[in-house]
Amino acid sequence: MNHSAKASLTMSNVECLSKVFMKGGVIFGTYIMLSPYQVLADSFTLLDPAKVVLVDWVAVIVSIIPFVGVLLAVGFYTLLERKILAIIMIRKGPSKVSYMGILQPFSDAGKLLCKEFIVPTRANVGPFILAPALMLAISLLGWLLYPYKSAEVFYVFGVILFMVITSVSVYGVMMSGWASNSKYSLLGAVRAMAQSISYEIPMGFIFFCVVLCSGVFMFQEISVFQQSLFFFFLPLCVVMLVWMLCMLAETNRAPFDFVEGESELVSGYNVEYSGGGFAVMFIAEYSSILLSSVMSAAMFFGGNEALVGFFMMVFAIFFVVVRASLPRLRYDKLMNLCWTVLLCVMLTASVCVVVLVGV
Repeated sequence: MNHSAKASLTMSNVECLSKVFMKGGVIFGTYIMLSPYQVLADSFTLLDPAKVVLVDWVAVIVSIIPFVGVLLAVGFYTLLERKILAIIMIRKGPSKVSYMGILQPFSDAGKLLCKEFIVPTRANVGPFILAPALMLAISLLGWLLYPYKSAEVFYVFGVILFMVITSVSVYGVMMSGWASNSKYSLLGAVRAMAQSISYEIPMGFIFFCVVLCSGVFMFQEISVFQQSLFFFFLPLCVVMLVWMLCMLAETNRAPFDFVEGESELVSGYNVEYSGGGFAVMFIAEYSSILLSSVMSAAMFFGGNEALVGFFMMVFAIFFVVVRASLPRLRYDKLMNLCWTVLLCVMLTASVCVVVLVGV
């Protein structure tokens, strides 16, 4: 390769990198904007009691706005992922739709929604149509635990509620795999169920360690607790590493993406879905990834909303880099990793935390 070609390739990489950071700023800004909407909703409760009916309707409308922000963040996150994958693979990502391809996610979403939603002949129609909606509803339900400053969104047992949401999120996958009446879909759903059950056990011990250190079950208070002392990442670095592995498994991301193993199951549980159904499943999956990033930042790098937003971006990019870097494991190695390594590590870590906190 001559010098001019190398120079052009270097400039292309620099240009792509600058675009990635620009789009990352858009996503970061979207998340920073989520909190003022909730504060605005709470401010309506201070109005005159005679207008309480109007206040309730306005509060309902305003409370929907953060979910719209989540959907926008999902769109820009997919664009960021495609750009980062393009840089790692030394190629150009989407760049044709609008300025620097910034409207590419909306173009793809519009195309999918305009496609026909086909129900297979042998499918169970009711559960087949309900499964994508259930997945999206459970995914958005988790965003109620977002660590706002507003007291109206505090959940006393937020940690337990998050565990419940992550546990029931697999039911949408199981319903879609069973309702499709396809061997590939059913195998993907069974894998998702086994994978979710296995990795929820180490995740429970992780929450035990964090709650024991902070003394509260609220993500907001866990984040505030770190503001006065130190990041939980410092004393719980091993716990955080296990947490990231559990999040990769719970969100079905590489190298634990056995639910959608293309080389074995074509596309897994969503192989029979098209059009709007596939788009809704896609949104639910990436919404869960961003929610996991937010909760990871709140649990281990809390303090204030600016820090949570910044480290959320770091964790979100971590998911993308892992996808581009690591190949898919064997399924037996996935299960052995959970039951013979992570479980033992978390049992030991839990005993150490109990001893240190007790002292």
